[in-house]
Amino acid sequence: MNGIVASKRGLPNPEAGNTLIIALLVLFLLTSLGVSYVAVTKGDKQVAGNQLTSTQAFSNAEAGISEVLARMSNPNVTPPNIYLGTAGAPWGTEGPGNYHPGWGRYVITDPGNSGLDPQYNTTAADGLDNNNNASVDEASEHYPEVGSRQNSVVGLSVSDRLDYPWVKVRYKLNGANQIVLFGDHDNNPTTPPQENLVRGIPKLIVTSAGRRGTGQKIVTVEAVKWPLPPVPGSVYTEGQMTFNGNAFYIDGHDHNYTAPYDTVGGAAPLPGISTPNDPNAISSQLNGQQDDNVEGSGTDPSVQSSGVNLDLPAMAAEWSSMADITLSGNQTNPNTTGWGSATTSPPTLKIVHVAGDLHISGNASGAGVLVIDGDFTLSGTFNWNGVVLCLQDVSVTGGGTAKQIVGALMVQGSVNNDSNLNGNIKLLYSSAMISQLNALTRYEVSSWIDQ
Repeated sequence: MNGIVASKRGLPNPEAGNTLIIALLVLFLLTSLGVSYVAVTKGDKQVAGNQLTSTQAFSNAEAGISEVLARMSNPNVTPPNIYLGTAGAPWGTEGPGNYHPGWGRYVITDPGNSGLDPQYNTTAADGLDNNNNASVDEASEHYPEVGSRQNSVVGLSVSDRLDYPWVKVRYKLNGANQIVLFGDHDNNPTTPPQENLVRGIPKLIVTSAGRRGTGQKIVTVEAVKWPLPPVPGSVYTEGQMTFNGNAFYIDGHDHNYTAPYDTVGGAAPLPGISTPNDPNAISSQLNGQQDDNVEGSGTDPSVQSSGVNLDLPAMAAEWSSMADITLSGNQTNPNTTGWGSATTSPPTLKIVHVAGDLHISGNASGAGVLVIDGDFTLSGTFNWNGVVLCLQDVSVTGGGTAKQIVGALMVQGSVNNDSNLNGNIKLLYSSAMISQLNALTRYEVSSWIDQ
């Protein structure tokens, strides 16, 4: 019996082999899971890294677009080589004939970067004169290169520059190679601005390439300049007006903005005075002999209710944020040198912001937009082409040899014309002058095309 037991103990155990196989399978499974985890983790990191570089490349492309739009917005910016547009073009707001349909520019960070544009050679076969040399579709015809503003920043190393190697800007064209404008197509303040071929500022197409490491992004946008809010009359006031004497003249008929300020034939007139409040409260201040001193649409005196209630403080804030000249505190006869001129070709328009009261008793002139946060007292000689926007009261008194605003006067307070006007106060509406002010507004992105 003991021998039989001993011989059984020496027999192999079949369960031991099964256990080894199971252990090896479990070990293989764990190893596979570990390898898979490492692979997935590495892949997630790569995906996250790719997304990060792609986002950074997109941000760099956006920065290139921002530089171009800033440099296209204000033709008066200094130094003058900052502006990208063709000199004189922004002032032709009456139609595309004043712009060059083949116009375009490359803003580059290094010479020759424009050749990186996949569409670089399309200008050699587009039927347009893209380099403005009077020839069409020659083999070397490409948009000219202009250096990025980053290149001229003192102390900015190459490694610190935002990497947008090239940015292309050109006018938007229709199928007939006509420049597409954006603006008040029907000269009707109650209808929204839109694309048209008649009136406004050219719509831009901007394509920008951004890079970050191995990430690259090309983005195309369309950009517009929104037209100014409508001007309801030669004078727009939200306050009361009183009149003394018979020397003032307010005319809502459209005038040329240069001397002798002739009336524009066939142009629709505006009211001489427009108000969002009761117009009778103003017209009742005019005596019978003063009625024909306020002309414009309708019968004399041309004082009418405005179809729009303008947000003058918001308009003032917007203009002030772009001011070329800002004067803090109350001002009396400030030096107006550099306040713009309508007699240059093209006119030199400026945005002047007086953060306080303004009193002119001497000689002053300018062209563009004059924003006055406080009261405006005018007793000297004053000639302004454009818009004067005053958030408090305007008082026009005697003295000086001439006073005139050719464009529009917009007042949130009241306007008081005293008796001593010396016979020469004129407030004339001019749509051509006001249209030119659109060139001072900023280009804004209207649509994005992510490529």
